[in-house]
Amino acid sequence: MPQMSFDNLFRKGGLHMKIITSYNIPILQQARVTEDNPCVYGKVDDRLMAVCSACCLDALKYCVDVFLTEWDYLAAFPTTAKPGKPHRKRIADTLIHSTKDNQAKYPEFDRRFLNMPAGVRRALIADALGVVGSYRSNHDNWKKTPADERGEEPSIGYPTRYELTFYKSERGIDELPDGAIRLKLYNGTSWEWYRFRMKLSDARYIHTLSQTRSMMSPVVIKKNGKFFLRFSFEEKQELVDDSNPLDYLVMAVDLGINAAASWCVMDKVGTVFGKGVIHLPNEEGRLNHAINRKRQYQQAGKKSHCVYRWVNQANERLSIETTRKLMEVAALYNVDCIVFEHLDTSGRKKGGRYRERIHLWRAKDIQKRVELQAHRNSMRISRVCAWGTSRYAYDGSGITDRKSVYRWVHGKKKYNYSICTFQNGKIYNCDLSAAQNIGARFFLREYAKFEDCPEMPKTPQRTMKTLWDLVRVYKGRQAA
Repeated sequence: MPQMSFDNLFRKGGLHMKIITSYNIPILQQARVTEDNPCVYGKVDDRLMAVCSACCLDALKYCVDVFLTEWDYLAAFPTTAKPGKPHRKRIADTLIHSTKDNQAKYPEFDRRFLNMPAGVRRALIADALGVVGSYRSNHDNWKKTPADERGEEPSIGYPTRYELTFYKSERGIDELPDGAIRLKLYNGTSWEWYRFRMKLSDARYIHTLSQTRSMMSPVVIKKNGKFFLRFSFEEKQELVDDSNPLDYLVMAVDLGINAAASWCVMDKVGTVFGKGVIHLPNEEGRLNHAINRKRQYQQAGKKSHCVYRWVNQANERLSIETTRKLMEVAALYNVDCIVFEHLDTSGRKKGGRYRERIHLWRAKDIQKRVELQAHRNSMRISRVCAWGTSRYAYDGSGITDRKSVYRWVHGKKKYNYSICTFQNGKIYNCDLSAAQNIGARFFLREYAKFEDCPEMPKTPQRTMKTLWDLVRVYKGRQAA
């Protein structure tokens, strides 16, 4: 199966969302023409890829220099086409490219980059306009700043690398069911078509996706000495109405270290329809084993890329299985919104334990995976403040005690941090209590937007009990 990339773009517009998903497909071989056999597959030509990328990079730098010189003229045109006035990209194209009806002001571009495909040229123009526009904006802001408050003068940021992108006219995907694709590349003298072979199952998978989704322009990337084709697809999905979030049935999720995840399904009055804890002993055991192996290597002063790969693979598997379990629950209760904690993983983490860093990494990855699947199922995603969700009991009894449950191991106390004791003596799962607080904060945030909303505690102290009390106040007002 292809490798999925989750650095996706989510563009929101009203009730619709565009979901962009990427798949990295390894390029196995390149077709070579010989006298005996017109189609013999061999190793991918590194030089061909490098020459084509260098040509595009040189063209991009040339466009940056031209547009920087002509920016005052280009800035007068809109970035999008308007009646009676062409857009900026079109005008920029006329500056460097000559046609039957246009004589370019800078004809050197056509001489240096002879017969460059139109799609590639227009993409380079768009990138160059972005570079120059950003530089001029930063420079104008710098000049407006008082002299005693200015920093270093901004400089034009010339691109240092270029990813080969293949638009409709530069790619041939009709052979995908047979495991092949044709790409138009520059070999140093001219632009020619070249055929590349992929794994048959991967190629057919991409072909199947292209029948139901909109394929964007593939990109060639090089990773660990191997070439990949990154296929991106765009989907449009209508989400649930966001006019009144109080009508949502939400699933609040707390991602923890002791358990993969804890969840709670509830509504605006604090009625809990279901709750539970997701344990994945096989995946968690595999991850812990990989982490222990890494520590053993570190203690022995050894370095091995294998142990890091084992940790990454175990961590990814845990994320995938946790996402699958959460989406099963969400589909079972037909929830409208999935609520997570807002995790700020920037800066140095408290405690130097490697497991803690792994947890934070896994939590963010799970949120991205769940977000993708939720949007595909018309569900929304929301995040609330994470402060105090585990510290305060959901029933409002106060701060929890997470060191009340322990057992003696070799003369030392070993605490069960998944269990806590409330101030009223109640013993409860601390992650499950946090999940209920997360769901309550989602609705409390919406209630706080009302003008007649009663005063509530500070955000870190808002619990499920706060929601119950607020609902009781509103019901009392209605009865009166």
